[in-house]
Amino acid sequence: MDRKFHEITWAERLRVADAHRYQNIDEYRWGRYQQLMDRYTNIRPWNYNRVRLHVPANQFDYVNASAVVLSSPSDDSLPPLRYIAMQGPTEPSLDYVWRMVAEQMPSPAVIVQLTTMRENGFVKCHQYFPHCDDESTWSLNEDDVWGDGWTAQLTFVRQAGPADGAIEIRKLLLDVDGEDETRVVWHLLYRRWPDFGVPTLQDMDGFFDLMRLSREYSAPSGPRIVHCSAGVGRTGTFICLEHLMRELETGAFDGYDSSAKTPDPIFDAVESLRQQRRGMVQGEIQYQFIYHVVRKLWRDKYGVPDDDDDGGAHDSGEPAPKRLEVADPFTDETADIVPAP
Repeated sequence: MDRKFHEITWAERLRVADAHRYQNIDEYRWGRYQQLMDRYTNIRPWNYNRVRLHVPANQFDYVNASAVVLSSPSDDSLPPLRYIAMQGPTEPSLDYVWRMVAEQMPSPAVIVQLTTMRENGFVKCHQYFPHCDDESTWSLNEDDVWGDGWTAQLTFVRQAGPADGAIEIRKLLLDVDGEDETRVVWHLLYRRWPDFGVPTLQDMDGFFDLMRLSREYSAPSGPRIVHCSAGVGRTGTFICLEHLMRELETGAFDGYDSSAKTPDPIFDAVESLRQQRRGMVQGEIQYQFIYHVVRKLWRDKYGVPDDDDDGGAHDSGEPAPKRLEVADPFTDETADIVPAP
């Protein structure tokens, strides 16, 4: 597993070197403005699939966001999973992010946030949406930064979520001036995932609840926005796991033999994500976490005993090691968390 992760990392270093070699003139031209938008100087979208705003010529169209598509390698009839992976918005990028939502996402739109605004005393994400009744409506782009008159209002409607506080679910309304449709935006904030880490065993069911809710609330034709702080570690892990879980559910891993020289679907998925956004599944602990979760779900689905299962022979007087226990991620056990939109 270590070797495979290092292979992915090395391949990415080569891509980064190529990207610097062929950097185009527009990137130099807008470099100063881009630096204001980026939260981290070493995490930027690949130029070929970055999300571009539909703004007048010679205006700044940049958002630190990547269009990500994962198709099923086992079933061509399945629609591809589509996402926009972005960084946690910075204050200068706030209007840019909401213009992107208006241009890229049909109603209802879903934004999955995997970081809190501050972690360990550091700012990880700017407060980019109204989150309570005291500030119910924000006006966007009042200074007309693109010179085309695009303006909008963003309104907080309500907040709900499970009693344990793991997920905060907000309903927002995005009204673009001059458009007839009001977009519903569901903002799902997951509070139990540390930066560079993984959810704890106790929080796994809530993590899968988050996945289910994001699918249920989203328009079928649109992408979902997923972001953490940099938009690569937790974001990539979320996207990769959801893709692999769908593969598992549809039978793609029937008869899979990990000891045989067969393609590794986890390696392939992470490599595909890295080709679409730098640093996806950033840490090796996150890479190992994906293997651990998928293996657990695969064993449960096919009734394969765990390698560590001693058939109940554990009689040393010490408690047995705690294993990962998770609910079926594609079975809706949480329909009563929030009323259907």
